[in-house]
Formats: sequence, structure tokens, C-alpha cells
Amino acid sequence: MMDIRNQLTLVLEKKYIDKLVADILTKPNDFQQIYDLMFDAEEKVAWRAGWGCTKICSKVPDLFSDFHYVEILNLASSTKFHGVQRACLSILFELNRPQLLTSDFINNCFEWMISPKYPIAVQAYSMKILFQFCNLEPDFKFEFKAYLENIEINNYSVGFATTRKNILKLLDNR
Repeated sequence: MMDIRNQLTLVLEKKYIDKLVADILTKPNDFQQIYDLMFDAEEKVAWRAGWGCTKICSKVPDLFSDFHYVEILNLASSTKFHGVQRACLSILFELNRPQLLTSDFINNCFEWMISPKYPIAVQAYSMKILFQFCNLEPDFKFEFKAYLENIEINNYSVGFATTRKNILKLLDNR
């Protein structure tokens, strides 16, 4: 078994994360180790583990069970590290299991989406996850669309405005 935590504390660049992910994909038993490190108390380790898990999720989403999904959902709601939160939301979006979302998490997504204290990636992923929920609950679409239409976009970044515009287009096409 690799000492993944030690590797994550070293100076890290994309190429090192890519190599770590490639190593884990050849030894799937090591997946749980990097996954568990997303919950580490040290921000640098947790964020880098989350970064690795987002890459793993895009390549082999089946490594993430419904249990992992719920744990990541809870971590996204409880972490004080924005990088970890962004990684969690990225994984949740990629896995697209809106049937596992809780009402508290949906409320959190609304707050993260509109609060300027959150980075644009957290805002955008929150918006995208809420859009995915519309597929499960079609009646939610109207509330979500009205909410997006009433946001004064001058208070937000170009990235936020673009994500909002794209999601409104998708909502109009349904």
C-alpha cells in the first residue's frame, strides 16, 4: 500500500497528481486511502486528496458507492476548506445521483450559489447540481428558474453569469 498522505504533503503539481491517480487506478485497493484523506484535518492534504478524487471520479466513477456519495455530500456541507468543498461538489456533479440529495443540502446549494463569500467554482457547481435535481423533480424546475431569473447578475463574476445563462437556456429547452 502506498503512503499517499506523505505524497500529498510534498510539493505537488498536476503531473504528480496525475501520476498518483494513475497508480491508484492500477491498484484500486488504494482508492480508499486517498478518499479517506479528503477528510484530513490538514487543508493541503484534504484539498490535494480531493483533487485526486475528482480525477479518479472522471475516469472510474464506479469506485464511488452511494455511501461515498452521501459522505461527500456531508463533507461538502461541513468543510471549512473551499478547495475541498469545490472538489466535493465536482464529484457530486460528476456522479449525478440527485435522488440522494437531502433538502438541507439543496438549501446549502442555494446559499453557496448566491453568496459572494464562496468561490465561483462552488457557486457554479451548486447551480449545476440544482439543475440536475430538476431532472428528478420536474416541479422544482419552475422554482429554480424563477430564482435564477431574479438574481441581479451585476453583483457576480462573469463565470457566475455565464453558468446562470447556460442553465437558464437548458431550463427553457425542457
